[in-house]
Formats: sequence, C-alpha cells, structure tokens
Amino acid sequence: MGEVEVEETSSKELLKKLLPRIAKATIVTGIVGACLLVFWFAVRESALLAWYPEYQMLFVVMAWAIVFFTFAIRVTNGTVYKYCFVIGRSLFIIIYIVYATNGGMLTLDLMDFHLTIEFIPLVFIMIVTNLLGIAKGVLQAIQFTSESPAD
Repeated sequence: MGEVEVEETSSKELLKKLLPRIAKATIVTGIVGACLLVFWFAVRESALLAWYPEYQMLFVVMAWAIVFFTFAIRVTNGTVYKYCFVIGRSLFIIIYIVYATNGGMLTLDLMDFHLTIEFIPLVFIMIVTNLLGIAKGVLQAIQFTSESPAD
C-alpha cells in the first residue's frame, strides 16, 4: 500500500515539474511560429519566389522542423536530451540545406530562359556552421554529464 502512495506522489511531483516547462516551451514556440508566419506572408508574394514554385513546400517543412526543435529543446532544458535535440537539429539542417538547394545549384526554367545560380560556397559555410553547432552540442552534453549533482 505504501508503494502506491510513493508512486502517486512522484507522478504528481513530475507533473508539477513538467507543466511549467511545457507552458514556457509552448509560449516560446508560439512566438517562433508567429515570426515564421509573418516571414512567410512577407516573402510569399516575392517576384523571384514566384518563379520557384517548390519553395512553398520547402519552407513549410523547414518551418515545422524549426517549431518542433524549438519546442523539444525548451521542454528538455536541464536534461541531457536537450543536447541530443540540438545535435539532431543541426544534422537536420545540414541534410535539408543540401537537399533543398540541390547541393548549391538552383535552376530556374522560365519560358525561353534557363537560369542556373551556383551558391556552393554559401552552402559550404552553412554546413560548416552547423557542424560547429554539432561539436558545441557534443561538448555541452559531455560537460553536462560530467558535472556532479553537488556542483
């Protein structure tokens, strides 16, 4: 009988601990989502992007990924899982940038006009930046796990 009461108390404590964390994460995620929505409405009518119809789906996937990782990182703040999500976000961005930009080559086909834009150095800089983010996440995770509870 005493074991059931202990479990019940610990689940209530866990719920009390998680609810404020989830509420804060929801608020921050809502702000990030609102900013992405404003950006979407500002860029949606751009003349250059009208020539590139696939951008809508690419932007939606990237926006949902940003919203997901923002929420997940905020909820898991103070745990080692936060750093797993930070590393996962950087890996996702690397893969997605390479996929969305076709390796740094953008080709637009207009009626009788064929335009190819090569921005491989910019993609390389974004990949290196995210690789540094992965390294930072790994080092922070190592530091977090090496700290003793007394620290």
